[in-house]
Amino acid sequence: MRTRSTSPTTRLQIVGAVLAATFVIAPGAVLANGRRPASRPSAKPAAAAPVAAAPDAKANETFDDVPPIQGQAPNPPQDPSTTPNNQLTATSPLITFVDVPATRVGVDQANVLSLTMHDAIKMAVANNLSIEISKFDVRSSEYDLISAKGGYDPLLAADIGFTSATFPVTSLFQGGGTDASVTQKELAFNASFQRLLESGGNFKATFNNTRETTDSTASTLNPIYRPTLTLDISQPLMRNFKIDSTRRQIKLAKKQLDLTDVQFRQQVIDTITSVQRAYWDLVYALRNEQIQRESVELARVQLENNLRQVEAGTLAPIELRSTESNLELRKEFVITALQAITTAENTLKNLMFNDPGDPMWFARITPVDPAGLVPTGADLDSSMKAAVLNRPELTQLKLRTELKQIDREFFKNQLKPQVDAFFQYSLRGTAGSPAISTGNPVFVPEQFIGGYGRSIGTLFSTDFPTYSVGVRFSFPIGNNVAEANFGRTEAELRQLDAEQRRMVQSIQVEVRNALQSVDAARQRFEAARASRVAAEAQLRGEEERFRAGLSTNFFVLDRQNQLSEARGREALALTDYNKAIVELQRVTGTTESVNGVTIESTE
Repeated sequence: MRTRSTSPTTRLQIVGAVLAATFVIAPGAVLANGRRPASRPSAKPAAAAPVAAAPDAKANETFDDVPPIQGQAPNPPQDPSTTPNNQLTATSPLITFVDVPATRVGVDQANVLSLTMHDAIKMAVANNLSIEISKFDVRSSEYDLISAKGGYDPLLAADIGFTSATFPVTSLFQGGGTDASVTQKELAFNASFQRLLESGGNFKATFNNTRETTDSTASTLNPIYRPTLTLDISQPLMRNFKIDSTRRQIKLAKKQLDLTDVQFRQQVIDTITSVQRAYWDLVYALRNEQIQRESVELARVQLENNLRQVEAGTLAPIELRSTESNLELRKEFVITALQAITTAENTLKNLMFNDPGDPMWFARITPVDPAGLVPTGADLDSSMKAAVLNRPELTQLKLRTELKQIDREFFKNQLKPQVDAFFQYSLRGTAGSPAISTGNPVFVPEQFIGGYGRSIGTLFSTDFPTYSVGVRFSFPIGNNVAEANFGRTEAELRQLDAEQRRMVQSIQVEVRNALQSVDAARQRFEAARASRVAAEAQLRGEEERFRAGLSTNFFVLDRQNQLSEARGREALALTDYNKAIVELQRVTGTTESVNGVTIESTE
């Protein structure tokens, strides 16, 4: 018996006949939209069909015959040309293909800003608002240090005044006369100079000047000038000797300034890291949009090929519907990719620009530096050492510890008793005009006769000195305040020590994870690249099979989707590799040096 072979064309005709047969819907069947199809006229007489039993009156009732639910509009009549059956068997596209425009909100496509990674970092360091805010923190700390040093600013004071006083007189030698009172008038001008000493002591110089007039008959000089010059020096010997409140504030202000410098460096590093991540996110978003548009183009070409095959009768019209559906789905992916570009671009702009009105907000950023598989050459030991040496978080913790050590030194000193040595030295001068009483001249030494100038001369002649030396002692019983402050500072220092050990361990974990992420991202990229190459070969093979009639449109579209996903995974893995390098730079504290950024100290 001879076996007859079936050609591919014959097989396609058989498949088409089967598909056409499936479109003949039996009476009483329900379509997907809930309607029963209208019955077709049969070519045979009705009597030829056997009848088993009398049908129910409602058996042939369609949903169009059912009255609508109260409050619901009736189903509108449908055009026969748009029924699902006609849509499935239509030999022309049901949807007019419109490509997704590249326009985005607030972006001028003609205004292109080509940007390298270095340029993006440079603009961010110069314009970033977070860095600008951190600069003012440093400036505030500088003023705090100036304010603390102001504790040693000398204090100059002066006053001038007039006083008139009348005293009752009860003694013959007070010179009250018959009025039994004495009136004395005084004009005073006083000046003083005071300054804290770096040793914790205090220096004060006082220069007082008075001019007195009186109506007392017992006065030998009228008017009389009495200038005095007094020097006072005090020096702590125990409490406040090595450190006092002023010196403590100066030391704290210096360390706080160092701390704000490191915090400023931390902010710069964080900003650079954010710029790098945003840059690579934008690179990936642009590449992903390109991949999705390539996927749309594959589906569009497939749709054109399907149309030619349908016209030639070698492909069932229903395959056009699946291709059109897949095409529109891929357009959705393009729209989502455009949204991701806008988000990444705005994130990068927000880091680089400090003015919402900057025209560059309307520019379309085009990254110049491509993502690449650049080897790091980093190993675990060197990365650990670099992280412990360079991480600003550890430097900040060290400075916080030094701040507490200053407090500890001060509060420990406050546990001592207050013992101050003091020294006072003063000079006095006197001069005036001799007073005349009852016509008899009063004897007055020649050196005291004169005006204000003579009184100054007697002042600096050092003929009338006064000095005193001594020690003052004070100590609060219990001294609970100082002991509590010292105990609290000791506890805080131990807490900072534990926090430092915890941070070192946490940094080691971050370094390990960062190195693993770099290695994993590299391996992912290599695997994704191999997967993409395989997906391209699979698509070419499936297209050859489809042209030979050995495959279906479904498998071709599926291979196209697999290729698009493979390209996306490859681009994402490469982006993740570059972002992993960025993270490795951050955890090892080498972000500045690698990117050529130098932060100058404020000292």
